Amino acid sequence: MRFMHLLVLGLLAVASCAAIAGAAPLGAITQFAAPGTNIAQVRAGSDGNLWFTDRAGAIGRITTDGVITRFTAGLNPGAQPFSIAMGPDGNMWFTDGGTTAAIGVINPATQVISEYSAGLNPGSVPAGIALGPDGNLWFTDRGTTGAVGTINPTTHAINEYSTGLAAGSKPQQGVTTGPDGNVWFTVQPTAVKAIGMINPTTHAITEFSAGLNVGGLPGPAIAVGTDGNLWFVDNGTTQAIGTIDPTTHAITEFPTGAGTSLGRLAVGPDGNIWFADKGTVPAIATIDPTSHAMTRYSSGFAPGSGPSGINTGSDGNVWFTDQGTGFRGMGRAGTGAAPASLAAPSIGGGGNLGATQTCGGDTWSSWAGQQPSRTAFGFDGYRWLLDGSRIAGATGTSYSPTADQVGHALSCEVTATYGLVQVTVSATSNEVTVKGAAEQLSELAAAVVDVGPGASLARKVAVIQDDVSANDTEGACAELAAFAHEVRAQSGKKVPTAQAASLLARVHTIAAALGC
Repeated sequence: MRFMHLLVLGLLAVASCAAIAGAAPLGAITQFAAPGTNIAQVRAGSDGNLWFTDRAGAIGRITTDGVITRFTAGLNPGAQPFSIAMGPDGNMWFTDGGTTAAIGVINPATQVISEYSAGLNPGSVPAGIALGPDGNLWFTDRGTTGAVGTINPTTHAINEYSTGLAAGSKPQQGVTTGPDGNVWFTVQPTAVKAIGMINPTTHAITEFSAGLNVGGLPGPAIAVGTDGNLWFVDNGTTQAIGTIDPTTHAITEFPTGAGTSLGRLAVGPDGNIWFADKGTVPAIATIDPTSHAMTRYSSGFAPGSGPSGINTGSDGNVWFTDQGTGFRGMGRAGTGAAPASLAAPSIGGGGNLGATQTCGGDTWSSWAGQQPSRTAFGFDGYRWLLDGSRIAGATGTSYSPTADQVGHALSCEVTATYGLVQVTVSATSNEVTVKGAAEQLSELAAAVVDVGPGASLARKVAVIQDDVSANDTEGACAELAAFAHEVRAQSGKKVPTAQAASLLARVHTIAAALGC
């Protein structure tokens, strides 16, 4: 089979979330079982689903309703996908540290998987991956020769850089683009553990260690917080969440307490740093980037859970992977966030053939203190749909229907991306029916009942309708002009001025629909 479905076998501590609602209540835990998996990392995709890596040999997708599907066709034999990130092309890119080391990609729409190895160092073990400021995907390599590398999403050319790394440095899975435009990453297992930085243009690497806890092991994750600092996980002797200032390079750490065993971290829609704890008491937790106060949510986990990877989803919940000894699968934790879309876009223009239709009026929640961008990526912005399918090339805020679309349903979709939480969201307008000249004339006829002197306007519309039925476009255009002349003559007299303006606007679109 080209792909394999995994049914949801377990649903624990259910937290109801309607499609138009925001995230589940703060701290509410829901789990989705996927026995036999070894899910490492999860990221929101451009399609609104969550995508994950499964070291058991698959790339997976989970909908915001919790339906899990795994895809294996196209992976190298012995594949062990590890980290995953959305690329500028809308595809999901991942690292594969399996038998044949590679950087891979899956198309969310077609589920086609491709892997690329040419250019990787001998003995490569790709670990973390993130979108860089230059449009490339940046990855860490903790193989024989520690390195930081890039893959071009278009040409698939791979390059690796090691100059500046301390002897024995092994960059870990934590990697992200910093607010300073550099790429930041975590480093082990050298004698001096560090947070690393590489300039994406010069490829100069610098490492920073001052301020790390004694016995520190920065590793699973690093992300930009709402405070502009880089936040990272330290799995060392003292388990901690740390920060590094991208300007001063000052490092500060905040211990998470005895019995904790930290997974990854991410920024939530509430602006807090959310992290996974697979320790003695499994939990999903937050740290406030200002007060540094920590809050733990432990209720609702299945026995033997081990939450690890974590990221925000398009539903405003944080989603996490579970690699526990008694439970394997995916989960989500409620953040209490408002829905991304507060008001869907609407179409102006009434669907009339001959009138330019406009898409707008969409409003969005601020997540992590930011509004989403409609221009962050090529897949962001406006799309027009006919009967629910996208119209090729129709990507602007306006659209003019064509004659062959009369009678069909027109709608518009707005896609936008929250940069800090790295989540893409979409909202679609209600459908309007594309109306040709005949349909618009029927509406005009209804609008002029008992309007004007006697029934003269109604009679003129009836004549135009007869001409259209007889395919007499020339006659219809002449009668339409006569109708407009009478409306102008009666404006402010038998026809109120505002109503006259409305009728003349209808005439304009009908004339355009007829080609007058």
